[in-house]
Amino acid sequence: MSEINSNLAKLRELMKEQNIDAYVVPSEDAHASEYLAPCDSRRAFITGFTGSAGCAVITQTEARCWTDGRYWLQAQKQLEQGWSLMKTGLPETPTWGQWLKSDLPPSSRIGIDPTLIPYSETTTLRSTLQSPSNLVAIDTNLIDQIWTPPDRPSRPANPIFHLGDEFTGETVGQKLGRLRDKLRRIGSPGLVVASLDEIAWLFNLRGSDIPYNPVFFAYAILTREDCTLFANPASLDNTVRKYLQSNGVAVLDYQKIWGALENWQKQLKVERSQPSNPNGVDVEMERGEPKRAKLEQDGDQGVKKDEQEKEKEEKVKKTDQVLIDTKSSWAVAKAVGEDFVEVRRSMVEEFKAKKNATEIEGFRQSHIRDGVALVRYFAWLEDVVNKGERWNEFDAAEILEGYRKENKWFKGLSFTTISSTGPNAAIIHYKPPEEGSAVIEKEQMYLCDSGAQYLDGTTDVTRTLHFGTPTENQRRAFTRVLQGHIALDTVIFPQGTTGYVLDILARRALWSDGLDYRHSTSHGVGSYLNVHEGPHGVGQRPAYNEVPLQEGMVMSNEPGYYEDGKWGIRIEGIDIIGRAETRENFGGKGWLGLEQVTMCPIQTSLVELNLLTQPEKDWLNAYHAEVLEKLTPLVKETGDERALTWLERECRSV
Repeated sequence: MSEINSNLAKLRELMKEQNIDAYVVPSEDAHASEYLAPCDSRRAFITGFTGSAGCAVITQTEARCWTDGRYWLQAQKQLEQGWSLMKTGLPETPTWGQWLKSDLPPSSRIGIDPTLIPYSETTTLRSTLQSPSNLVAIDTNLIDQIWTPPDRPSRPANPIFHLGDEFTGETVGQKLGRLRDKLRRIGSPGLVVASLDEIAWLFNLRGSDIPYNPVFFAYAILTREDCTLFANPASLDNTVRKYLQSNGVAVLDYQKIWGALENWQKQLKVERSQPSNPNGVDVEMERGEPKRAKLEQDGDQGVKKDEQEKEKEEKVKKTDQVLIDTKSSWAVAKAVGEDFVEVRRSMVEEFKAKKNATEIEGFRQSHIRDGVALVRYFAWLEDVVNKGERWNEFDAAEILEGYRKENKWFKGLSFTTISSTGPNAAIIHYKPPEEGSAVIEKEQMYLCDSGAQYLDGTTDVTRTLHFGTPTENQRRAFTRVLQGHIALDTVIFPQGTTGYVLDILARRALWSDGLDYRHSTSHGVGSYLNVHEGPHGVGQRPAYNEVPLQEGMVMSNEPGYYEDGKWGIRIEGIDIIGRAETRENFGGKGWLGLEQVTMCPIQTSLVELNLLTQPEKDWLNAYHAEVLEKLTPLVKETGDERALTWLERECRSV
């Protein structure tokens, strides 16, 4: 019996002890993180599938793993015998909740760790199942009882550091003030912040508890008067503690979040059992204990007028409930009290997504420096491949990282480099293994999706190259992908438009040839934070139709095409959404456009020029002229003549 199947047998015995018929193992950690600390990779442990998205469901007779189109090929390779792959997104594939309802008896008990499933999903799941009582919270994670030290890595507690205002463009006091202003206008007593990137952004702190993501394990509670950060004390030095204290932020141990939330629930019960107070006395929570808020003063009338004006400008949905976001766990809701919480899209995420002027300039500058590393890498790679040297995908990616390390303010990669040749390029989120990576061949397509973390920005760029003679089909598909990239990059759209609406622009050229791709076209990008951030994006997910694209948001533009088992193509750059000047302003809406900040040539030898319109050729030439102008001085500073020659050649007009 393999180790994976042995673990399944152990898990099924624990399920019998808990009297549950099915056990759900999500991909995420207690903070709904996409990328995980190694100790939280529970779904990967039990399934063998290491992709970043998916959900496993185990019964006494079956084991199924759901994942989306980015990972189907990877999952087919990694899932062991005994596991069934459920291809999310296909019409015939039910969601795991629907499958539980249709394939299990009505009285079945479905167990899940309440810290690992968003409360918003439990409400949906309860309505899907035969009875809400079918969903059972298992407080002691069953995977953790099988996966133990020394096999299971310990939880990291790396140092937390302050990111200066010269990079953030806004102090923690200003951020807290904006959030409290909104809480007052909504009428909410406070909110719980559980997403790690939101906490890092809010307090202008960064860490390294999760690979590639400069975040740290923490929770935060913000009320109209108080703010508490719950983090590992070992990660906080005196400098950071004093910084937080000077900004009115109390610090408690990470594990004390649960007691604080339970105390808040007690206070809310007491408060709401009392008749409403005509004098405006409010009950707040400070460090888990009740605190009397100040009585309203005469001078507050002016503040109220300002708030009323703001409410007229934006639609404010009032509530007296504690706010938790759509990714906050069932455990958080249970601790505060399900009767006392309201799920809304995170206002912290909303503020974080709209970059300020300092962050926007940081994106521009970090992408220029990053472009230098990419140019040096691609020039080197072309040279060694043409010389007949044998370099595999993994070792080549190490060379790219080496070039990036030479850049100012480099802090690490923003994700594992997808260095993929030939059929591996068709695996959308391929990760080259350290041992056994494929050799990069001259006559195969090479796709490189990579990014870096700099103090002033996060990068994410994909370029596809061919060092020999591409086929006609490869050139045609590459050109269709390029046309989709250009179409999205050049769009002008009215404020209020969602990414769901714009997605067709990136696919239109591919669709004309009957081609498509199984991933979203765009995701948000953090500022020296997670390379994937919400709430916005461009794609076919219904969620992208709920959030309009707004000025200051940063997003990727990455259409692609993949011939399973043969080759893959993707062209990705990062865009900043900004105001667009238009001849008219129909409806007084205001209009927006995109500013491309990624600076790296697109291989024109892969382009079928007769398929491009003149405006598309003009875009390509203008883009390459900008790349050449911005990168040439920095490439010259490196003294890399090979890179300079390659840059000048690749940026020639077509």
